[in-house]
Amino acid sequence: MPDFQKTKAALLEASKDYSHRFKDVVSYLQTAGWTMRLKGSHHIFTRPGVLVLLNLQPEKNGNAKGYQIRQIRRMLTQFDL
Repeated sequence: MPDFQKTKAALLEASKDYSHRFKDVVSYLQTAGWTMRLKGSHHIFTRPGVLVLLNLQPEKNGNAKGYQIRQIRRMLTQFDL
């Protein structure tokens, strides 16, 4: 499992939006205090104090989708997580 701080730094770097493995992103969010529930292929994350849901789906190659990484980065910076 990748290091928590390294994963956070990579998520905050815009040039790496399309190079994240989905499993690593899910692991990071769960370690950071987000609660996950599954509905089909949708991984829905909630966190106390954050009024926005994160709805993530993996790509067919096992990577996270770039626009979803941008949503995560927006949440991290907007809510100072």
